[in-house]
Amino acid sequence: YAVTPNLTADVTVNTDFAQVEVDEQQVNLTRFSLFFPEKRDFFLEGRGIFDFGRGGSGVLGSTGGSDTPSLFYTRRIGLNNGAVVPINVGGRLSGKLGPWAIGLMNIGTSEDAASSTDATNFAVVRLKRDVLQRSSIGVMATNRSVASSGTGSNLAYGGDGAFLLSQALTAGAYWARTTTTGINGDDASYQGRVDYSTDRYGAQGEFLAVGANFDPQVGFRRRSDFNRSYGQLRFSPRPRPRFRSIRKFTFTASGEYVESGAGIVDSRVGVGHFDTEFSSSDKFSIDVTHDYEFLRVPFTPSGSPAPIAPGGY
Repeated sequence: YAVTPNLTADVTVNTDFAQVEVDEQQVNLTRFSLFFPEKRDFFLEGRGIFDFGRGGSGVLGSTGGSDTPSLFYTRRIGLNNGAVVPINVGGRLSGKLGPWAIGLMNIGTSEDAASSTDATNFAVVRLKRDVLQRSSIGVMATNRSVASSGTGSNLAYGGDGAFLLSQALTAGAYWARTTTTGINGDDASYQGRVDYSTDRYGAQGEFLAVGANFDPQVGFRRRSDFNRSYGQLRFSPRPRPRFRSIRKFTFTASGEYVESGAGIVDSRVGVGHFDTEFSSSDKFSIDVTHDYEFLRVPFTPSGSPAPIAPGGY
């Protein structure tokens, strides 16, 4: 129902997702959770309004394999451990109202004995306001009436901002916290990032912290209990006209440093990259990487006959 030309209300009852495309099978060789994309149309419509704190650097980009957690991950609703959980009734209000972007969602799922899931209510509130030129600030809250453990409840809330300071300079930040029944302390996450990019020069900087008890159970958390620092410098000169076959050289150096909340190094990665882009759009690239990982506990990769012992590698 179109409440206004830019604000839409949706209602769903006894929802059937039988026609949804199945997920691509993946083998997880890492110590962290895999991120699967949403494919159900009801949750895909207007999902950009519910984005929170996006834009951090990561292995797979802003959401996929990035260490940046998300407060709202729609696959927490109607799915549990790969099993489909029946949705009884739900509603959503999303769109624009003047300078405000509004996203409200409330969905109830029924009990499912096959996946050991209790009847649960999921609520999400997202407000975002345009400020300055092409910048925004916002707040978000999510609530799960029954925590994933089956007892108590889970609440997550926070604020974020994305700022276009100039055509070449952007910055962003967020702060979030979770409240879970029976768990107290070290339950916050925050991030600050800056990105400068021109054709010839580029630089990125980011700091991300995720507490050991930060657990957005209507969201996605790849890992917990860590502080991550990341930096990158880029130089991309275009050669003089006499080198007509070469369009651009790119030199990039980046570094990542991750430590646990106790100050123990979890990983550090240094990367040097050089590529030549030819006028034909062909590329020649060289990469040098130095990677260090520390295992706090034994880890058994998928299909491995024995675990990898704790220690530095």
